[in-house]
Amino acid sequence: MNKVSIDIFAETNPAFCALVLFKYCEGYYKETNEGIPFPLLLLSLPIILSDDLSKTFEGTNVRTGFFLWIERNPEILLDLTSRIEDSFEFIKPAIEFGLYKNIFQVDNYGFLNPVKKNIRMSKKSQLDYLYKNAERMGSWIGQVNSTKTIYNHLGIQI
Repeated sequence: MNKVSIDIFAETNPAFCALVLFKYCEGYYKETNEGIPFPLLLLSLPIILSDDLSKTFEGTNVRTGFFLWIERNPEILLDLTSRIEDSFEFIKPAIEFGLYKNIFQVDNYGFLNPVKKNIRMSKKSQLDYLYKNAERMGSWIGQVNSTKTIYNHLGIQI
């Protein structure tokens, strides 16, 4: 896979991160027909934007599922809490940007819903693999549809 070298400034750009979150939310929504709970939203960017974890998506598809993906790639669990904590500084601006641009909406339960009509993805982008991975991960999380189960399986307490 030919990957683009993304610098830290580009990776933490609120607009770019909002698009990654949008694809993650879209994958989740396709599985559950509901918005994604905030605690599950926190998992996306630290995993999707980590170069060392991008290889964990190779050879997967939407049917792979969350549990099999983790089983095949236990390195995802290493330092995951630190990755999540370190990503707080760019997750918040991404969510704010997405809400401001109406890419997402918060529903009555406080869940984040993607607003498809307000997004136009380029036809072909060198970052398509990130968007595909985000949507795939969102689908896997949506198939489980349990914040507690996901966090327990990742070894994270909430």
